[in-house]
This record gives sequence, C-alpha cells and structure tokens, in this order.
Amino acid sequence: MDYADFLKNQDSRAGGYYALSDLIWEKAEICYTEVESARILEDWFSKEGFSVTPGVYGIPTAFTAQYGSGSPRIGLLGEFDALSSMTQEADVFEKKPGAQVNGHGCGHNLLGVGSLVAAGAVKEFLAQTGKPGTVIYYGCPAEENGSGKAFMARAGAFKDLDAALTWHPGTLNRIATESSLANILVKFYFHGISSHAAGSPELGRSALDAVELMNVGTNYLREHMIDEARIHYAVTNTGGVSPNVVQAEASVVYMIRAPEMAQVQELYQRVIRIAEGAALMTGTAADHRIIKTCSNFLSNRVLEELLQESFEALPLPDINAADREYAARFSATCPQAPSLILKSIADKYPSRSGGIFLKNHLEDTFYNFIVPYDKDRLDKSGKGSTDVGDVSWLCPTAQFSAATWAAGTPGHSWQVVAQGKGRIAHAMTLYAGKILARAAMRLFSEEALRAAAREEFTEQMRGRCYFPVPAEAKPEAITAL
Repeated sequence: MDYADFLKNQDSRAGGYYALSDLIWEKAEICYTEVESARILEDWFSKEGFSVTPGVYGIPTAFTAQYGSGSPRIGLLGEFDALSSMTQEADVFEKKPGAQVNGHGCGHNLLGVGSLVAAGAVKEFLAQTGKPGTVIYYGCPAEENGSGKAFMARAGAFKDLDAALTWHPGTLNRIATESSLANILVKFYFHGISSHAAGSPELGRSALDAVELMNVGTNYLREHMIDEARIHYAVTNTGGVSPNVVQAEASVVYMIRAPEMAQVQELYQRVIRIAEGAALMTGTAADHRIIKTCSNFLSNRVLEELLQESFEALPLPDINAADREYAARFSATCPQAPSLILKSIADKYPSRSGGIFLKNHLEDTFYNFIVPYDKDRLDKSGKGSTDVGDVSWLCPTAQFSAATWAAGTPGHSWQVVAQGKGRIAHAMTLYAGKILARAAMRLFSEEALRAAAREEFTEQMRGRCYFPVPAEAKPEAITAL
C-alpha cells in the first residue's frame, strides 16, 4: 500500500502544527503543572474529531485522544512538559543573563506536536481506508523529574496496546537501539533538636550534620557499586540560614540509577542503611518517601526495523544555506567540539561501513542524514533515563530521535530552548510525525508485523518482572519537593 498521500496531506497543515508547537514553547510548564499545554493539545484533537478524555489515570494534566474502534490498538506517545531554570528566549546565539525561568530545554514542545501530526495522519488513513482499529494519542505529562508515564502505567495505561511508538528531538536521525537507566527518586528527612549553637550545643542534635554524613557515606559507596550505576543528590532543606542555631530539620533528594530496576532496588536499600547510620551518628531520626520510579527501556527490534524503513522511505526535509548558517552559529556555542560526540558513536559502531559513514560527517554542523541501522546494539545501556521505559515493559515499544538541533547541542540547555521555534525544528518535527505515521499505518495494515513484534516482546519478558511505581508514591509537581 502507498501511504504517501496520507503523509503529503500533512504538508498543507504544517503552519498550524508549527503554531501549536510555538504556543506550547511559550507556555513552558513544568512537571504536573502543564494545564494550558495539555488544553492546547486537547482542543486540537477535539476539533479534529478524536474522542478526548482529560485528566486520565488520576493525573489532571494527562489525557488520551482516540479515533477508531476495536483492534489493533496502536499508541502514540506525546510529551509537553518543560524544565525549570532555563533562559527562555528564541533564536539567540549566546546565553543571555537574567532570571532563570521555565523553558523547553528538552524540546517537548516539538515532541508532543510531532506525535500529534502522526495521530492526525493515521486518523485520516483509518477513515479513508475503512480499516479496523484504534489510534490512541497519550498526552503524557511530567517526563522530566515526574515519570508521568510510570504513574499512568501503574493506573492501567498501555497494557492493552499492540504497539507504542514515539520519538524525541535531538541532533541525529537515529533509531533508539540502546536501553536506558532505571531509577528511583527518593527524599530523605532528618529530624533533630534545635539549640543555641554556642550557648548549649550539647543539647542540639543536627539534622544538617546527618544530611552531610549521609552524603559522605554515599560517596564512599560509589567505589562499591557497578560501573553503570549512578547516584545523584540535591539538598532541599538545610535547616535555615542562622549558623548559630543547631538545625533541627534537613532533607535531601536522591536519584539512584542502574541498568535494571532490580539493581536499583539493591542500591536503594544500601542508601537507606547509610541514612540510618547517619541518623545514629547524630542522634537524629530519619525517614524517607519514594517520589517516583522509572524503568529501563526495552526496545523491540521488529519495531526498530519498521521505524528505520520509514526513515529510508521518506525524504529528509530541505536544509538550505540559511538553515546551515543558523545551525553553525549554535554549534559554535557548544561546550565541546560537536565532532567528539559523533566520533564516540562512530568509534563503537557495530559495522565498519556504518562507522566510516559517520566519520565522513564529523565536520558537519547539522546532521542532515540518517544514521545507518544495525541490529547489534551500539551500547548495552545509555546513560540517561526515560519513562518510556515503563511503557516498554507493558507492550512492544520503539522510539527514534530526529535532528531538530545543531550538531553538538547538549540536552537540557539554553541552546535547545533557543532553537525550539526555528525553521529546522519545525521542519524536522513534521518529518518525525510522518515517520511515526507511516510506521503506524503499516502496523494497522500488516497483521504479521504486529504478531512478530508481540512474539519478540513475549520472549523478551520471559523470566522478567515489571516493578511498577510503589503504591505510596503520588504524582507531584517538582516545586513540591
């Protein structure tokens, strides 16, 4: 079947898609506060004839938009949350001083709209062909620091899907073949006794001392954990600003990561014992609560190949001389040479020909090519985390990145924010939507493809256990931490 007509129709609507993305960029709402961003997307889906359900799975800013009925059921994942402490200004080539505000430093204004483009194209496909099935757009809040999809999964989302597809803005057009790190975000509280730090220090029990000792103990733990594990912390309450008062209350937030959730759980128990030890040493009391968890990503090779076929079937957007100059100016602001990132990928690329191909582009300031696909994994595990991981433990799942940013652009940076409304970002978002749409159309059309993806998923899950977010954890805005 030729899917081209359903994809070409999206070109005439490009301006509207770009306006949606820019509007969400302007809102820049963070973790579980994305009220206006969610409404913008919900309104578009309602006008397009989708059945929209806001506030799903007990999360006010989560929603679903469905079209069609029955099986197969294909999910498209959309995100729209921003990050705090960004500089929010478009098309600037240097970091401007000023107040740190919320900003789309990970490009989720693009991500949500790219998946929306796909959902619109698939709706048109189902309507015109009369094929059975349901396309579901999942409006997923709080990917940053909130693991929105993990809470949605705990409440029953995704498990009835034949497949889930998504994408992410980035610097390369590339299938995500590597895994990610599972993690637990947990807050520790220490409770002591206040006293005059000079007049009666012997009566005080310092909660801040306990936090500091816990951090020191955890730093010693680093020598005795697997190389791939990571532990980060942020002190959220130092007990006040008066040094002549023994601090009675203090708290610290920890993120514990490892390639598998079982490994995270083991490290988590060791960190708890360190906290208990710090409390014993200082005569304080300690308690803790889990804020959220996030599973590692399990990609599906059948779906990976499907997405790669879509990449190769669709022409890349035209990147003109002005676009390249724009990208070059951003690339020049990057803290390390852009070529170092691409070289690190090329050096460990599974196939020699693929590595040579990538090295031929080391001097590019925008990567307007498709990274060759190889069934062998580039990395056993990536260094970051994503709540798409929780989706992948419930149904066959795959994702890719599209080159919306200049070469070398670091994630979570002012450069990402500044490029978020540019012509390259817009064009590549539309392109990403078409890739998702074409892959989804094939899944609706080819039962054997769906069966192969399910068979791989079933085999992958054999002997493994999914760890959902613990019942005591609740979705909460990062500002509440």
